[in-house]
Amino acid sequence: MSALSARDGYRLWAPTYSHETAISHIEAALTAELTPPLFGMRLLDAGCGTGRRLRHAGASSAVGVDLCPEMLDAGIGLGTSEPNISTLVGDVRALPLPDRSFDVVWCRLVMGHLPEVDDAYAELARVADAGARIIVTDFHPAAHAAGHRRTFRADGTVHELEHHPHPVSRHLNAAAAAGMKLVDLRDGKIGPDVRAFYVNAGRPRLYGAHLGLPVVMAAVFRREG
Repeated sequence: MSALSARDGYRLWAPTYSHETAISHIEAALTAELTPPLFGMRLLDAGCGTGRRLRHAGASSAVGVDLCPEMLDAGIGLGTSEPNISTLVGDVRALPLPDRSFDVVWCRLVMGHLPEVDDAYAELARVADAGARIIVTDFHPAAHAAGHRRTFRADGTVHELEHHPHPVSRHLNAAAAAGMKLVDLRDGKIGPDVRAFYVNAGRPRLYGAHLGLPVVMAAVFRREG
């Protein structure tokens, strides 16, 4: 199976992307635990996909940026007419946003689509205000090492997305070089809360094989200076 680029893959996945997966469920729970209260905060979701996470975030203002306009069109919409929410097409390595504009920054399950992470971390730091929290999640390198791949089904075919398994140390080094200080680091593992996804897919035995495997890495940083 040849892997699709993030741009081509998400364009194809967009019509059915809203269907939750075990990975998205685990990632959402981790991010909810790590995100500070957003009341009165300026939030950026860099690599926001359909923008579905912006609606109920509770921030005073929220901006979503994604490389794929089809993803935005399939969800919250490009630009949007919703109060205090806006969306833009852009690359996390060159965000179309001014410096020091946000109090909280999300970059969720994005970094693995990039061959290198340095430019993306530099951009997250640039748009984060002093003292801002930056929450980064990614497909865990342990899951990739165990043979897991980032796949989706479209038109009756399973497609694989381009993925680069960055070691956790690579994330931490890039963040430090960008002026971020690590606050928290956690793993999201396959556990009872996602067993239903395996059962509904008719693969309960596979759940037993995957139980305890780290599939999501989550890191929280503070923007220094």
